[in-house]
Amino acid sequence: MSYDLMFQQALTLHEQGRFDEAESLYRQILETAPKNPDVLNLLGLIAQAKGIHNEAVELFYRAITEAPAHAPFYFNLALSLDLWGKPHEALDNYHKALQINPNIKEAWNNIGTIYRKLGRIAEAETAYRRAAKIDENYVEPRANLARMHNDTAELEKLSAHFPDDALCLYFLADVCCQNKDFSRAAEYIDKASSKAPTDAEIKILAGLINLARGQTAEARMCFQKALIFDVRSIPAMINLANLETAAGEYENAEKRYRRALELDPQNLDAHINYADLLYRQKRLPEALEEYRAAVIINPGIPEISNNLGIILKDIGEYEEALGLFFNAFNRRPETDEFSVNISETLTLLYAQKPEEAVKIAENWHTLAPNNAFAEHTYAALKGETESENNQIYIEKLFDNFADNYELVLQKLDYGVVRSLRNFTGPVKGTVVDLGCGTGLAGLAYQTAGTRLVGVDISEKMLDKAREKGIYEKLIKTDILSCLQNKPQADVFIAADVFNYIGNLKPVISAAAPVKLAFSTEDCDSAAAYKLLPSGRFAHNPEYVEKLLQEAGYCRIKRQPAVLRTENGQPVKGSLWKTW
Repeated sequence: MSYDLMFQQALTLHEQGRFDEAESLYRQILETAPKNPDVLNLLGLIAQAKGIHNEAVELFYRAITEAPAHAPFYFNLALSLDLWGKPHEALDNYHKALQINPNIKEAWNNIGTIYRKLGRIAEAETAYRRAAKIDENYVEPRANLARMHNDTAELEKLSAHFPDDALCLYFLADVCCQNKDFSRAAEYIDKASSKAPTDAEIKILAGLINLARGQTAEARMCFQKALIFDVRSIPAMINLANLETAAGEYENAEKRYRRALELDPQNLDAHINYADLLYRQKRLPEALEEYRAAVIINPGIPEISNNLGIILKDIGEYEEALGLFFNAFNRRPETDEFSVNISETLTLLYAQKPEEAVKIAENWHTLAPNNAFAEHTYAALKGETESENNQIYIEKLFDNFADNYELVLQKLDYGVVRSLRNFTGPVKGTVVDLGCGTGLAGLAYQTAGTRLVGVDISEKMLDKAREKGIYEKLIKTDILSCLQNKPQADVFIAADVFNYIGNLKPVISAAAPVKLAFSTEDCDSAAAYKLLPSGRFAHNPEYVEKLLQEAGYCRIKRQPAVLRTENGQPVKGSLWKTW
C-alpha cells in the first residue's frame, strides 16, 4: 500500500472514530517517516481522545519540534496540558499558538476558561471578549461570560438567538442547580438534552438534578447513558459508583472507582468516595490508604482530614486522629461534627493517657472558649461537677448524632429502653416522653390505650421521631422548661436522659406529683453526682432517692441495671419508678 493511500485510509478510520485501527496505520507510516509532524499530531489527537494526555503531550511536542511555526500543534498541546491538569503550561502554549495566528477563537475561549478556573476573572473576561469579537456567531465565549456572572437574562437571550445550541440551556440548568431551583433546572436540562442527546456532560448534570429531586433511578439511568456516550467520563463513573455504594452494590462500585483512578490517579472525588466504600466494608487499612492519598492531593479540605481521623480513631490511633480533627476544626470551627469527633477522641485518649488528654482539652478550651464541646469536654476530663453550656452542648450533640443514633446504640448493646419498659410494665393515658430522641422509648410504650407526647431539645432528633408516626405531639424544648409548664401527663418517662443533667432537683421537683419513670448512671463516689470523662453525668442512687422523697413521691422503686457496654465494660445504672 502506498504512503498516500495508507495515510488517507488512516484519516478515514480516524474520522469514523476507529482509533485503534487508525493508530496502527499511523505508526506504520512513522516507521518510514519517523519525523512526519502531521502523523505525530494525529497520533497525539488519538491519545487525547483516549484521555492518555501524557502520551498526547509527548507526541505534540515532537510534532512542534518538526514544525515549530504550525499554530494548530500548539493549540492541541495546550488542550492536552489543560486536560492533564497543567493549566499554566496550557496557557503558555495557547499564547504561542496565538502568536502565530491571533485569530484562533477557540484558543481565546479556552484561555478564558482557564483564567476563570484560576480565579483571574478580569483576564478571563478579556479572553472571552476577544473570542467573541473574532466570530459574532461563536456562542461559547458569550455563554461563558454570562455564566461567569450568573447572568440568566443574557443566557436566556443567547438561547433564543442560538436556538439550536445546547450550551446556554446547560448553563441555565447549572445556575438553577446552584440556586437549588431544581424544578426549573430540570426543564432547562431536558431542553438541552433534546438539542444534544448524546452529550455526556448534559446527561451528568441531568443525573445530578434527578438526585437532588430524590429521583435515584432516573439519576442512575442518566449516568449510565453518559458512560455510553463517553466511556472515559470520570464524573459519570464516580456518580454511578456512589449510587451503587449506597445500594450496597459494592463490587460494581469498586470496579468503577478503580477505573476512574486508572484514568486519573489524582482524582480527589474518586479517592474520597472509594475510601468511603472501603470504610463501609470495614476494610480500614485500604480506606486509610485512600484517605491519605486524598490528603496529599489536597490537604486543605477539612472533610478529608475529618474522615481520615475517624478511621485512625477506630483503629486506636487517637493522637494522630486528634491532629487531623483539629486540622479540620481550625479550618471550619463552626462545624459541630468536627467538635464531636474531637470530644469523643479525647475521651478515648483519656482512658490511656489522662494527663495528655486533659492538656489537649485545656488547649482546645483556650483556643475556642465559646465552643460548647470544648468547654464541656474540658470540664468532664477535669472531673468538675457542672458544665456551663450544658444545654447548648446537648442540643448540638444530638443534632449531630441524629442520623446515626440508633445504629450506634446497637453497637453499644444498648438496652435501657427495653429494661425500663419491662420494669414499669405497660402504662395507660398520656405518656410524655422526656428527651424522646428518635422515638425508641415511644415505640416501647406505645399501646392502644396510650397517648404519646415527645419532648426533645434537638430538632433533628424530633425529625427522626416524627418519621415513626407514633407521637400525637412533638415539642422542641429542654426538659425543665417543659416540666415547669405543667403539661398534661399521666406518666413522665426519661430513658437514658437524666445522665445529661447534673443537678436533678429542679427536674424532679417540676415533675411531681405526676408518675415518673427514668434511668440514671450510677456514681461510684460519695458525691451526689459527677461529670464523667464520657461527658455524661453519673448520680448517687441515695441522692436520687432523697430528691424523689423531697418531691413527695412515696412509692419509690429502684432496680439495678446494665445500661450499655462501653469500651468492652458494662456501664452500671439504676431504673426508677414512682408507683
